[in-house]
Amino acid sequence: MDWKTASSYYETRLSVALNILRHAVHLASLPQAGVPAHLKDVLLEEEKPARRQLERLKKREFRIAVVGLEKAGKSTFVNAWLDCDLLPAKTGRCTFTTTQIYSVEKDSQQRLEVLPKTEEQFTKLLNELELVSNSNSKNKDGAKQDLKTIRKYEDTLRQVRNEGRQNIPFTRLEDINQPLNKYVADEQYAHAVLEARLYTNKLAQAEGIVFYDVPGLDSGLAKHVDESREMLSDCDAVIVVQRFASIRGAELKILEFTEQGDKNVKVADKLFVFLSQIDRKATPEELKEHLDVASKDWDQKAKLPPQRIVYGSAGAYLVLRGLANQQTLNSVGCSDDISDRLKKLTGIENKDVLVNKATGIGEIKAQINSYIDNERVVVLEKRCKASIEKILETSREIFEIVSKRYPENPAEAKRLEENQRRIEFSEWWEKKWAEIQGDFTKYYSKNIRQLTLEEDESNPPDIVKKFRSRYLEDIETKMRELKSKIDKRKEEIFLETTRREMDTKFTDYEWRKELFSDISILLTEIAYQLALEIKEEALDLVKYLTGLLWGSLEVKERLIGETEPFVEILNRSLTALFLRFARPVADSLIPGPLGSETRQRIVKRLGVDIEIVDNYYNGEEKAFSLLKRYVNHGSKLLYDSKLREEILGIPEVSVDELQKPSNPVEEVILEIETDMKALETYLRSAIFNAAGFEQFCLQELEDLRDRFIRYEAVWRGVAQNEWLEENPLLIAEIPDNLRQKEVNLEVSDRLRQLSTALKNIS
Repeated sequence: MDWKTASSYYETRLSVALNILRHAVHLASLPQAGVPAHLKDVLLEEEKPARRQLERLKKREFRIAVVGLEKAGKSTFVNAWLDCDLLPAKTGRCTFTTTQIYSVEKDSQQRLEVLPKTEEQFTKLLNELELVSNSNSKNKDGAKQDLKTIRKYEDTLRQVRNEGRQNIPFTRLEDINQPLNKYVADEQYAHAVLEARLYTNKLAQAEGIVFYDVPGLDSGLAKHVDESREMLSDCDAVIVVQRFASIRGAELKILEFTEQGDKNVKVADKLFVFLSQIDRKATPEELKEHLDVASKDWDQKAKLPPQRIVYGSAGAYLVLRGLANQQTLNSVGCSDDISDRLKKLTGIENKDVLVNKATGIGEIKAQINSYIDNERVVVLEKRCKASIEKILETSREIFEIVSKRYPENPAEAKRLEENQRRIEFSEWWEKKWAEIQGDFTKYYSKNIRQLTLEEDESNPPDIVKKFRSRYLEDIETKMRELKSKIDKRKEEIFLETTRREMDTKFTDYEWRKELFSDISILLTEIAYQLALEIKEEALDLVKYLTGLLWGSLEVKERLIGETEPFVEILNRSLTALFLRFARPVADSLIPGPLGSETRQRIVKRLGVDIEIVDNYYNGEEKAFSLLKRYVNHGSKLLYDSKLREEILGIPEVSVDELQKPSNPVEEVILEIETDMKALETYLRSAIFNAAGFEQFCLQELEDLRDRFIRYEAVWRGVAQNEWLEENPLLIAEIPDNLRQKEVNLEVSDRLRQLSTALKNIS
């Protein structure tokens, strides 16, 4: 068959197959039909690509995706194909949105259509840029610049959105250069454009050819990744414009997205690679190595034959043909220089051959045109046949399974009986819900917290004790690791002291700078561990509640949802609480040495924040009972008996082995070690209570408890679903009259519809 005949034929076949799929999915969606879930999943997985293919066939479109990384030369490649230096191609990002190029027959059909973003789409873009700019992504600087640009050109961007869809006719491609660049590459306008559609008779001779030129996959915007995924899932051929020999990380997405969208056709069947910018290679040997590496890489990753890889230079093609604009000339070079470079690289002396062969444009055009003329029908047949066969095979299997249990045309449904059964189930549920609440109350009081108005603070619940214990274990583990690092640093300091005179003040500040960074990480990690601990307690509670509702997955979904986001929310809250009380302690103790201006300035800046912790201190060492006092006196408050009696009213020293330092180096080490001891003491003996971690843990569990009780209407629906799906745990509890299986009119009706559709396919 030729393309036109094949398109018409498979349009009809796919339409019929998708109609069958619709009936089969409707039938499989009924729990009482008893269709295995994987059969429905097979149909749903097949539906999307089949429907996309059908839409293309209806439009008689053959879509070719031109993809690659930023600055790989995609737009220049398309320009060379069109024999017009049209699409923007300059240093830095020059394409902000997708450009679609459609093939038309007549000059009078040529036009540029510009589709602006809706207000909702524009707002989504702003939100995405804000998210990236506030993250640790490598693209945050670019996102900040885009936001700055959008704010700067707010008026022109609003004007584009208000103008609505633009339709600009033209006769020559050169005439459309200015408006196309305006809407695709000019940052004053392009951020407000959703896509640009260029209709020209310069693209290809075949009917319905469409080129898609999408911004680079590595642009940093999720929008561009989403556009690439959608485009590659919905295309008939892919041209990868590749600058580097080896396949980069983002380029692997091209293979992934292409394979995801078309599982019935191998990627290699519709993939072409254009190794661009070879005129930048210095020697023929370097060019050969470049091609060898690329061929080997594409063979390993996509089984792509070498003949599908064409090397050349689109920019050189435009220059040698006298089509390049000034921007391209500045980037690529003048005609004589390009000719000399290509002659040296390829050994081709004839200028015409050099233009057509060495630049690669003629060869890649020939390959694509040959594919369009000879191979695309074969690929279409392969894709459509496999899809249709999978739909029919799975639909017939669903029909066979259900037809063994239900007749196609039941004589008469016993609707009144079915209604009565539902009423009886509701009556049973009212009693069951009261029983569930009673069981849950007993469980909660025994295992989590007594539901009384009076709290016994001297005897906290076991969960709180466990929570505090894990907190202290985490403190001990993290501080032990940090102390080990301090010991290594001490050895380095003593070694430096024996070799040369040491600047103790400089060493003190540098060492504290390192410690402060480590402590910041330590605090964050401890907060995360606390979040994980609460998560485990919450999951245990949800597990119990799930058992009460016969193992329904809806319990976890409704109360917690996905585990990772739940932990992230807990982590953010715990981190905020922890840093609120732990950070002033770390700030006052670590960055500045005892008596330094740095420490005095920090203490002054913190103000009352540094005194809050004192209210919660429950340690034995009196030297730490007032944080600001220790910060001002340091280690002497632990070993100087005279000072201890004067300040604390007790002469006994804190630690027997703590001795007065005999030299500046020992003094630095002693102050840092005692500051770390002070930090650990406050973390263990004050911060847990100050931050209210106990109440936080209990409040999270109480919130789960309250929501479970409040969601009675939801659990009623869950119970009914489990009943209709014949959950064996539920069936074992309900009365016999609710276990009776009735003829289901809905199943039979949908079964009949599927049967009729299957008969019509022949």
